[in-house]
Amino acid sequence: MDFFKSFFDVTKLPTKIFLVISIVTGVFIFSGSEILKKLHLDKFQTYEGFVGLAFLFSTVLVIVNLIIWIFNKLHFEFKLRKLKSEYKQIINELDPKEKAVLREFAIQGQNSIEMPCDDTVVSGLIDKNLLRYNKQFGNSFMLNGNRVSMSLNDLVSKIIKPEHLDLRLDLSEDEKEKIYECRPNWIDSRWRY
Repeated sequence: MDFFKSFFDVTKLPTKIFLVISIVTGVFIFSGSEILKKLHLDKFQTYEGFVGLAFLFSTVLVIVNLIIWIFNKLHFEFKLRKLKSEYKQIINELDPKEKAVLREFAIQGQNSIEMPCDDTVVSGLIDKNLLRYNKQFGNSFMLNGNRVSMSLNDLVSKIIKPEHLDLRLDLSEDEKEKIYECRPNWIDSRWRY
């Protein structure tokens, strides 16, 4: 039982160590006797069986770790694409009040805005993972009355475009006025007009 425990402890070593062992033992196995003499490794030829076993074990472990790394990388990329697709769908289906809340980041020109956490639209955007709480102290955040500092989810901020929020560079004065009238009611009066 102790043998199996120590075996699995060995597999927890970094892959770099096994890669080095694989290369060194490979050089020993596949080099000619001339090179082994120059490296003063010809004395170890009596241990060829152990060196071959170390080469085989370390090479297989490196290959298995490489396959696992590739699989994890592909799995991560697949999940990221799926998540981006879900966010794009959510962003395309935003209602006018949700757009108004998210538009505040563009209107105020800030990455963080204090929003009321008890507002139904804000809490809905949090549930959809479009907004996130800004954590000021480790894993906690501060409330200012019923307001808390919030930001766009990092992935959402890369996906969302002004067009999703009914914003364009060439807005007429009437369109600008309509956008300002549709701002959330929790916006301070200094920000309203």
